[in-house]
Amino acid sequence: MRMSKRFAILVAAVAAAPGFVALNTAAGARTTARDVQARFTETNASITNRAADLGVFQLINTAAGTVDGYGPATMVLAMSQDRSVQPCGPGSWTNAGIRRIVVERGVLVLREVAEVCETEIGLVGRGTWTVDGTSSTGMFAGAHGSGRDAVYLEARESTLTGKLRLRHDDR
Repeated sequence: MRMSKRFAILVAAVAAAPGFVALNTAAGARTTARDVQARFTETNASITNRAADLGVFQLINTAAGTVDGYGPATMVLAMSQDRSVQPCGPGSWTNAGIRRIVVERGVLVLREVAEVCETEIGLVGRGTWTVDGTSSTGMFAGAHGSGRDAVYLEARESTLTGKLRLRHDDR
């Protein structure tokens, strides 16, 4: 009888093992939202100015900076501005674009929308970004997240803050 109880416990343990493995695998696959902050100094690389006839101004900027927790970074920004839309009065406009941030362990692609408005310190762009995990590579492949950004045009400085969820969070 003792033998049959031991056998029953062994069978139950073996039968339950795949469930425990599945739970541990699922727990390991979870991602944790991490605060992220990045700072860049931007330089203009290209301009297409069709504001006079189409109301659209396009630019490509390059930048160097840092992403906290991920190290030194370079960035390429492709931005289209609709200068015919003035969300905060004359001289303001809307932006839509893509930021490609490169760090040692991968490329993080962000999609961004913003408004550029006149402030007491000059033109300031404020917007939101979302991670394009499909286009991102390396440690950022499959990432999710969103946040806010601010661009001080006269100083050519951009700051991004938000939450980032990596598929494999192994900074």
